[in-house]
Amino acid sequence: MPGRFLTTLVLTALLLAGPLRADYLGGWAALDAGDAAGARDAWIDGARRGDLDLQFALGLLHESGLLGEVDRQAALDWYRAAAGRGLAAAQTRLARMLAAGEGVEADLELATDLLMKAAEAGYAPAQYNLAVAYERGEGLPLDPDLAAMWYQRAATQDLPEATYAMGRLAMAAGGTATAEAMGWYRAAAEAGLAEAANNLGLLFERGQGVGRDIAAAAMWYRRAADQGLAIAQNNLGQLMQYGEGLTRDPVAAAVLYKQAAFGGNPFGQVNYAQALANGIGVEPDALESYAWLLLARVGGDAEASAIASEYAVRLQPRLDLAMRHDAIARATALRQEVSATVARLQDAQRMPVRTEELGAPVIAAQRYLNVLGYLDGTVDGIAGPGTVAAASRFQGDAGLPRDGRIDDLLVEALLAATRERLTEQEEATDAGD
Repeated sequence: MPGRFLTTLVLTALLLAGPLRADYLGGWAALDAGDAAGARDAWIDGARRGDLDLQFALGLLHESGLLGEVDRQAALDWYRAAAGRGLAAAQTRLARMLAAGEGVEADLELATDLLMKAAEAGYAPAQYNLAVAYERGEGLPLDPDLAAMWYQRAATQDLPEATYAMGRLAMAAGGTATAEAMGWYRAAAEAGLAEAANNLGLLFERGQGVGRDIAAAAMWYRRAADQGLAIAQNNLGQLMQYGEGLTRDPVAAAVLYKQAAFGGNPFGQVNYAQALANGIGVEPDALESYAWLLLARVGGDAEASAIASEYAVRLQPRLDLAMRHDAIARATALRQEVSATVARLQDAQRMPVRTEELGAPVIAAQRYLNVLGYLDGTVDGIAGPGTVAAASRFQGDAGLPRDGRIDDLLVEALLAATRERLTEQEEATDAGD
């Protein structure tokens, strides 16, 4: 999979169109500034002309609800347009919507076919999703070996979710594979996957596959907690309250429990309820405690539910009938607040997909050749004579062999040239000021 290049560009320079094509870059600048409608307006003409990655980007805009509401039909139409011409990212997104029946009648057979095409084309997210389907037997026969194979293919392309899955499989194998799991989890955590960082914290806390190290556990839990992962917030809270070798801080623990509780973690809800009931790190509040226990009882985890039920029985004598009725009403309100918080966290973690993440070097090369002025045509993913000639001209100007070859090396060179041009424009603008 081509590297994730564009994310390092200086976004403030994107508006400095100059000789650079403003439609594509200007759209991303608008989106990064929170103007989704501006991004749509910048991209719509190109998408209608058949620009593949702009069709995909518009699909994302409509599916995300950034334009004011989720428009699944519009998203499906744009994804279909790009998927029908072989864009792996669009095939993968369309497959997910078809499998889930989002805005369309569910079609597992077509979804699987699209996913297989994208995976075989080398698109890492499709390989990961295919592995999930094989592991769970969703639309495909249950096949752990094929699941492992596709996870590994995606992991070799540094897809964090796949790297994490390889760690999970290694942990399930047990024995000496635990040390292997550490390596996979660490790679995924370093790539920014909160779940992997949390699992590393667990391994360090328990001394599995590594010497027990509470400080290291706290560090990895903190990394995941700061990304909003509720289970990590709860785990770190427990270390702050009880951890060996750490300075105990019940106030910090209560803050973390509260974050975990609102993040939907039932154990965080139980622990926050205990803190409220006993005034540990927070002002005591029996009614609020009871409300959180009621919520944890229906949180979907049998163990947390049992613990919450036990604590609720103990707490009941401290509340009269009116207070218990108030606690029930409060629990209902809390459930809505938790749902809203979880939705916000999910939205914050949903990153836009850029051209060079679509799994097609030709598309990325065409995009940057357009941006730099070497190509004036539709980004269609076809390395035709015009694209090859444009690539050859760029290679000559950049002092590279003029072979017109479209690959990841060319994309990297194009990105470097784009960065340089943007920097020059930014410096010129600053000098003019």
